[in-house]
Formats: sequence, structure tokens, C-alpha cells
Amino acid sequence: MDVTAPTLGSAATASIAAPASGTSPTSDFDTFLRLLTAQIRNQDPLEPADSTAYTAQLATFSNVEQSVKTNDLLSQMIQRLDSQQVSGAAGWIGMEVRHAGPVAHDGGSTVLHAKVNPVADRAELVIRGIDGKEVARHPIDPKAETLRWPASGQGGTVPAGQYRLHVDAWAGDRQLEPTTVDHYARVTEVVLANGGAEMILPGGVRLPAGDMQSIRRPAT
Repeated sequence: MDVTAPTLGSAATASIAAPASGTSPTSDFDTFLRLLTAQIRNQDPLEPADSTAYTAQLATFSNVEQSVKTNDLLSQMIQRLDSQQVSGAAGWIGMEVRHAGPVAHDGGSTVLHAKVNPVADRAELVIRGIDGKEVARHPIDPKAETLRWPASGQGGTVPAGQYRLHVDAWAGDRQLEPTTVDHYARVTEVVLANGGAEMILPGGVRLPAGDMQSIRRPAT
């Protein structure tokens, strides 16, 4: 009586060679070897399988196992680097960072830095809510490199919250590219997020470390 052995076809090999998340590559490799041994033991002795097929299967799984281990090591290295980044950034707490992210308004006024295209003869400061909707715009001097928003004494007229600002400018009737607006904010905390270290600024603004433009000591 002929005994037909189950073969490790492409589907079976794929299911073994792709270990589920959280499983040990070593345990999957042991399972693969047991199946391979059972396949050899139960093959038809009159029509034995080509030994090169077994070698290819073994080499393929070994490569996958090594890739999984390499990915695990890389993940551990990234976690360590992120932790080191946070530790190094801890010295930023209490410092002021310059960035173009949201402005946290709390009733006062913020000094803004904008470098408008020198050919502009007209400019407006555009204020948008954190949802992107425009809430106001004010004419400004296109030649001024710094300005205050809200204007001195008008902070109480603007609801507290986070706002995104930029400058629209024109040269005659031609509208120019919008200009980003920078400002300084004090770092109150540094946390480790999915994308790396993030600084917590007043008003709950979260700023990725890579978006920081410069850092300075607060004026005494």
C-alpha cells in the first residue's frame, strides 16, 4: 500500500514562515522542522521528494527567522534612542523654543516673527482656529519683521485657545506665497510620543522636537 505524505506547498510554507505577532521565531522554526521531518518520514519511498526542495524550504524559513530577529533588534534600538532623546531634551524644560506651530492664546499678546516677501506692498495677518476655519484677519506692515497679536490691550477680546497664524501678502494685484509666522513659547514638559520626543508648551500645544527652529533662555 502506498503512503502519500502531506507536502509543504507554498501555502503551508507561507503560513509557517510568517509568524504571528508576539510569537517566538524559535518556536515557529521548531514547528517547521517537525513538519519537515514528518514529511520526509512519510514520503513515498518509490517516489521520494527532491532533496533540493527541502533545502530550499529550510533556507527560506531561516531567512525569515533572521529577518524577524533583526526587526526585533531594530525596534529595541529605536526605543533606546527615543529614550535617550527624551533624556537629552529634559534640559529644554524652562527654555523658550521658536516654532511655527499653533499659538496658545490666554488673554495676553504674543510677539510674532514674520519675514514677508520684500516685494509686498500690502499684507494681512490671518488667524485660524485649530480646526482650520478663519476667524479674523488684520492689516499689517509688510516691512515689519515683528508684530504683536492680539494688539496691545486687545487680548481680552479673543477667546482663549489655540490658533494657527500666517501672513497673506500682495504686490499690487498679485497675491504672493503665504508667509509662515514664528513665535517663542516656553517648554513645560518633554514626553516620548510615537514619532519621538515632543515638547509640551503652554496651552497644551505639542511640538515635535524636529519642528523646533531655535532655543533660547527666557529673558529675565
